[in-house]
Amino acid sequence: MDSKKKSDVPSLNIPPEMSGILQKHHNTIIADGSLSDLDVILVSIYLIENSSKKAGANYNEIKDLFVSFGRKDKNFKVNVYQAKKKSLLKGDNRNLYFLADGLKKVRTILGQVSKSPVYVIKSGENFTAIKLFEEFLNSQIKDQEVLICDPYINYCTLFPFTILKGKVKTLRVLTTNIYDSDKFNEYKKKLSKESGINIEIKLNKKIHDRFLINGNKCWSLGGSIKDLGNKDSTIREISEVTTSMKDLFHERWAENNN
Repeated sequence: MDSKKKSDVPSLNIPPEMSGILQKHHNTIIADGSLSDLDVILVSIYLIENSSKKAGANYNEIKDLFVSFGRKDKNFKVNVYQAKKKSLLKGDNRNLYFLADGLKKVRTILGQVSKSPVYVIKSGENFTAIKLFEEFLNSQIKDQEVLICDPYINYCTLFPFTILKGKVKTLRVLTTNIYDSDKFNEYKKKLSKESGINIEIKLNKKIHDRFLINGNKCWSLGGSIKDLGNKDSTIREISEVTTSMKDLFHERWAENNN
């Protein structure tokens, strides 16, 4: 690829959804190592289409972009062949176009690596904070079991989870202290009866951080759920450590000192 092409690549419009997979380094852009060569071809076509605002991309332009992203020239042709064989792309040696499955795959790639939203909860906005947490639960919780680690809980901790009625079967809460335990147990029974959610609580004095796990995702909770809106805090996805946090949760769950 000539020097003109290399200098042209960084000038392409990089949409926000691609910021997690394309890393700029001086006057070059490198595709993230988690992507296969076939993925990089699909991303290259998406990027070219995004810049030209029309469907399809020139074969040689895609190849130049593929190589500029740090991939080997010799791997391009064979991966284009595989993409066609898998019905991801169509075209010839002049232009390539997405098929439906190709568009679906590239959108999946972008969805997996795009930046996850950070939920910001402001001090003094208690009702807004509860509503925001409910919106978080409603949009992010997909699996039928929710695991929560929150050192300090009371009956208010349970309120937001009513929104998960019919969506979640089990809610497990690992905590250190239960304030006003009689009132908490009363609300726990009512929530279980009204929502059909089985709520399990266990105590462990070793825990400190607050987090929530659902399926293969994990979120860090900046403050206790019972105190939503009392102080500035955030809910931030940390799914890269889900396995470790889930293992820790189950280890501490087994050690409970109820």
